Amino acid sequence: MNDHIHIIITGAKEKARTILLSRKKLKLGLALSAVLLCAVVVGAIFSTRLFVENSHLSAQVSAMNLKLIESTQENRHYANRIDDLLSMNTSQTASFEAEKEALVNKTLAEFNERNRLIENVMRNLGVKIQKHKGGPYIPPSESLQEELLLRTDKNISILRRTPLGRPISGQISSPFGYREDPINGKKGFHAGVDMKGRHGEKIVATADGTVIQANTNGDHGRYVKISHGNGFTTSFSHLQAFKVKKGDKVKRGQVIGLVGTSGRSTGAHLHYELALNGKAINPATFIQTADLSKKAPVKMIMAAAAKDKKKISPRASTIQ
Repeated sequence: MNDHIHIIITGAKEKARTILLSRKKLKLGLALSAVLLCAVVVGAIFSTRLFVENSHLSAQVSAMNLKLIESTQENRHYANRIDDLLSMNTSQTASFEAEKEALVNKTLAEFNERNRLIENVMRNLGVKIQKHKGGPYIPPSESLQEELLLRTDKNISILRRTPLGRPISGQISSPFGYREDPINGKKGFHAGVDMKGRHGEKIVATADGTVIQANTNGDHGRYVKISHGNGFTTSFSHLQAFKVKKGDKVKRGQVIGLVGTSGRSTGAHLHYELALNGKAINPATFIQTADLSKKAPVKMIMAAAAKDKKKISPRASTIQ
């Protein structure tokens, strides 16, 4: 077998040329050409891919730059807005502080006036209001608020524990002092007042306190006695039924029993007694004290004082 290939090339003038090629060299050349062609094709593919990826990256970078520019502009806008708000807030704060100071001063003045009215009424009723002395010196401008709060704590506590107003709505039918006994007709001392009432009418406490008796008590019939913790006691006789028991804590206006005619009684009524340090006193003055300032009811004065107290201080009341 011949290992060579003869290639004959004929020209235009019929001259022939013969090229002698080795089969091995031809195969090698074809193989190298194929490898080279493959390399060129692969390189073209990678180049195209890189070009496309670079184009995408460039587009993304451009978009990010645009967003960054927009974000910077927006941040500048917000910064300017914050500066404007801070400026407005400063002026509003100054205005608010001025209004707050005016309100506090007005409240303190009203607060002081109500305390004065409360103390005047308590003195008229014979209730002593002690003024404590001592403690560190504090300039008046700094201590006024705290002084008023403590003063009001004390005054409201005194009010709550001072028997004021009516235990029932009926009028006094038999006064305090010496009278003719309605049963035996003899003259005797009446240690309380009798008040007209209906069977089953609600009887309310006239001050805060603790029930120390709730039982049947001889001539008094069904009987309730309350200690108010400041020397005052109140008692209620001839009840039809109890609504409290011994040891109960009661508030002014709380129902403690019902009007009846138990015990030594000629008909439905309430016998109401008031004592100070064990000595019976006339409850009529306390019943008739329907207001403190001669303008507003007791409950309204107490409610207004408590409301003012909350206005000038967030701390809780110390009244028990």
